[in-house]
Amino acid sequence: MLIPSIDLMNGKAVQLKQGKNKVLERDDVFELLEEFSIYGEVAIIDLDAALGHGNNKDLIKQLLNVRPCRVGGGIRDLDTAKEYIKAGATKIIIGTNCRQDWVKNISKESLIFAIDAKGDYWSTQGWKNTEGEKVLDLIPELAQNCSEFLYTQVEKEGLLQGLDRERIEQVVKTSPVPVTVAGGITTLDDIDWFTKLGANGQIGMSIYTGKLKLVDCFLTQVDFVKAPLVPTIVQDVDTNKVLMMAYSNADSLTKALTTRKGTYWSRSRKELWEKGLTSGNQQELISADVDCDGDTILFRVKQLGNACHFDRYSCFASQVKGFDLNRLTSLLTKRKTESSEASYSAKLFQSAELRAEKIREEAEELIEAQDYDEVRWEAADLIFFALTDALAKGVDIKAINDELRSRFNDN
Repeated sequence: MLIPSIDLMNGKAVQLKQGKNKVLERDDVFELLEEFSIYGEVAIIDLDAALGHGNNKDLIKQLLNVRPCRVGGGIRDLDTAKEYIKAGATKIIIGTNCRQDWVKNISKESLIFAIDAKGDYWSTQGWKNTEGEKVLDLIPELAQNCSEFLYTQVEKEGLLQGLDRERIEQVVKTSPVPVTVAGGITTLDDIDWFTKLGANGQIGMSIYTGKLKLVDCFLTQVDFVKAPLVPTIVQDVDTNKVLMMAYSNADSLTKALTTRKGTYWSRSRKELWEKGLTSGNQQELISADVDCDGDTILFRVKQLGNACHFDRYSCFASQVKGFDLNRLTSLLTKRKTESSEASYSAKLFQSAELRAEKIREEAEELIEAQDYDEVRWEAADLIFFALTDALAKGVDIKAINDELRSRFNDN
């Protein structure tokens, strides 16, 4: 997986050489996030917080409101870590403080430990100190409390001089959790190499300078040599249901990534095929991913209308939208803007007093309920009215889920 990086300093995206000298600066951070997010999970790094010169916390929260991202840089306490998870961060990147006791209060699924290295040794405190511990000796201990490592050879960072392949290979083979490589990614061959090794790559300087293009980087991860037509699974980004399976070649994948539309190779017509040009059931491509062997692609799309040519939601009969709290949230959000007296939900949104009355009533009834069916009924009532009240106050189910996730710890 490619992980484009947005390194923030004074509200702008920057690239530093050797973590010190600023060589690039851009202020279009939201445009960068939109551009980068189709190719992989974006990493947002707060350099100001890492260096102890303030922080970009408010900006990061705004970016997380647009796209879920991994977040790192200057996260030195539990409150800050949980604050970012609540805001929608997929994972938190922690460096020197990864051995602190407070870190164990966060689910390991949400944690990436950043291991910076000078040669074989662990570099800490923003590369100021070089510890006596070797990185390979650290890995078995640290891997017990995280789901991923971010490994950076600091002597390669920002120099565009290639990867320290020997040490990276040792780290990847030693680590029981996935490893993301950073620092020195310079050529498409670098990407091909770490992909075949089973690692991810966090990429910055080479794409900001134009030395590499993200679309080319993505295509490099796909093994078109093994199969010129690669199966492409298409998933509804809102429901996570599988909509269809099509085929991609290098040309169709390039067009899909650059136009952000569901575009494939038609085996019957032997030509590029943009989904929905005839039917109107088009697909907006939100993100793309490649499996570990490089021979299957995953598209996550926003589907307009139905995906199947039989005018069904999905080409797979078992894949139906179904019901969950996300779908209920969508309906209630629609009701929030309505003024119809026929809609009870609309009436609820118009009256804070009515919502409060119903929540108190249903909470009491749930407390008193004993029978299975009665408890189920009253719990559903309470959840419905609580969600309606939260939506009326600007809090949706995703925000509630993120709040619960920030408290979750199954370690």
